[in-house]
Amino acid sequence: MTVGNSAGLQMRMAQVMTKYGSQLDSIYSSYSNKYNPFSTKKTGGSLDALNKLLDSNKLKNKSAEYRDMFSELYKNIYGLSDDGESSSDVSSLQSTKSASASAGSAAIDMKNFADGLKYGDELNLDDYQKAAQNFVDSYNAMIEKVGNSDNQNVLRQGVYMVNQAKVYSSSLKRAGMTLGSDNKLTLNSDLSGVSASDVKSAFGDMGFASKVESRARNINQYSGGSGVFSAGGYSSSSSSSGKVDNSGTIKSLSEEISKRTDEFNDYINKIDKGEKEINVEEYNEMAKSFIDTYNKFLSETENSDKVGVSSKGITAAATTKSYKFALQRAGFVVDKNGRISLGDTSKVTVDDLRYAFKNSSYIEKINQKAKQASSLANSASAMGYNQSKIVNYAFETGAIYNVYA
Repeated sequence: MTVGNSAGLQMRMAQVMTKYGSQLDSIYSSYSNKYNPFSTKKTGGSLDALNKLLDSNKLKNKSAEYRDMFSELYKNIYGLSDDGESSSDVSSLQSTKSASASAGSAAIDMKNFADGLKYGDELNLDDYQKAAQNFVDSYNAMIEKVGNSDNQNVLRQGVYMVNQAKVYSSSLKRAGMTLGSDNKLTLNSDLSGVSASDVKSAFGDMGFASKVESRARNINQYSGGSGVFSAGGYSSSSSSSGKVDNSGTIKSLSEEISKRTDEFNDYINKIDKGEKEINVEEYNEMAKSFIDTYNKFLSETENSDKVGVSSKGITAAATTKSYKFALQRAGFVVDKNGRISLGDTSKVTVDDLRYAFKNSSYIEKINQKAKQASSLANSASAMGYNQSKIVNYAFETGAIYNVYA
């Protein structure tokens, strides 16, 4: 292996550690050195080697979901695409800078919220839910961009950050957040058991929010930003960068996604009850309606002049990519940008639909992100930004520019 190849492999390992750290730990510890998928001497980093590993005694009896996860990790490490060629799915410095700026601001908001509480206070769950959801979405968007970066300094900060998240995982769980195997956070739907003390302990002074702010600052600086964050979200009405105020369109698309979600839920429920069978033509029409609306939604969030809305688009795309293999079973094809197209659905079964849409609730998660984007697009107060306070910051950090530079 040449020095260049070795450096490239190390970079991709850092990318994988940032995006799939917990999954990587699980797989790595499951096999003896003989079947170590990350040994270049034994595998060579090819699709042929991957297929041999999948056929080995260590893997052939694993679940389809586990084998899919293994394949994805392997391909990411060796930079392989499904046709065996080197793949490229790299975040630009501009998009990483914007995502880190948004996450840094959200971390400050989360810390301020927690610091404002007193141990023993009664927690206002509505206020906490808003602050926590913004923090989770911004954090996940940053993880997504950092994990796809080819900047070694950015990747190093990303690895540090996800390792810190693991340290705080128990504290985060008490605060109603779950750290997933993909190193991203999920806010629990039921926060009734969360106390003010839990939130203050997790995010107050020197807590996890402070750690995220610090790492976000470093990532922002390594991406060309100033690393100076302000409390509150930020946006700009300036359209000089191609951004527009498309609040009305975002709202309409959000409502349309809700309708498509209801259609999917009704369709699956009727199949479960034995009231109908899969009709390929009917399913294709329903799937295309959702896909077209979803793809338009992603495009509009990219063009929004509000960074909060752009972040929701990033997290929606990241959610779709995380469900890539489940969606494949339902005939959906997910590209590297989180867009969807409809593939061959002639062999889709009831179990495939349940796996993709019922048990994982993928559609519901996209519906949730669309509603949040609509709320942010149509309400400045929902973003919590102060235009006079942050307009200079937005220009300095590039927050007003397209997150996909």
